[in-house]
Amino acid sequence: MDSIKKAVAFAAVLSLSSAGAFAQGVTRNVTVVNPSSLSEITADNAAGVAIDIVPSDQFAIGAKVVFRVTTKKPGYLILVDVDASGKVTQRYPNLYSMALPAGASENANLVQPGKPVAIPDLSNPFAHFEYIAEAPAGQGLILALLSPKPVHVVDLPDVPQEMIGTNAAANFLCDAARRLRIAGRDAGAPLADPQWSFAVKSYSITP
Repeated sequence: MDSIKKAVAFAAVLSLSSAGAFAQGVTRNVTVVNPSSLSEITADNAAGVAIDIVPSDQFAIGAKVVFRVTTKKPGYLILVDVDASGKVTQRYPNLYSMALPAGASENANLVQPGKPVAIPDLSNPFAHFEYIAEAPAGQGLILALLSPKPVHVVDLPDVPQEMIGTNAAANFLCDAARRLRIAGRDAGAPLADPQWSFAVKSYSITP
């Protein structure tokens, strides 16, 4: 029991420090608690979230790319990119968007059914940036995570390179995300299950 208490306490400290590192006004975060073993999973998608890449899922280094997300239920959206080396980067919300005045709102990344979201979107102050494809060339993927609970930042591990280009890469990330918990604002508040819905889209970058 003492070891469990220590693990939970450490997780709470991680979530608070991570939130501060991203931007002021971000009041909730996600962190790892009691990891389970890696296994093949079927991605949950109760919210019916879907992601597309515009203009195409095949593009060259230097190309400008837009991610288009739709959902059948409201939720808080996070986009995570895995490049050809297995490096994981949170694309949305990102450091830039969360540093903007709009980023201080808990609902800044809330998306609604029937209202497709384009990221980036120069007409949206919270998504007013450009995404330009960078090296390395090769196969990658975008993972959309949607939670019915406010959440802005996830802490996911890089994907082993031998998994890149296979279903195992998405399984690895979804499994890691399932082991995350949301830390509440109040000290001593129980950690909450994000109840993720997942959508995955693979892409290919050419030199």
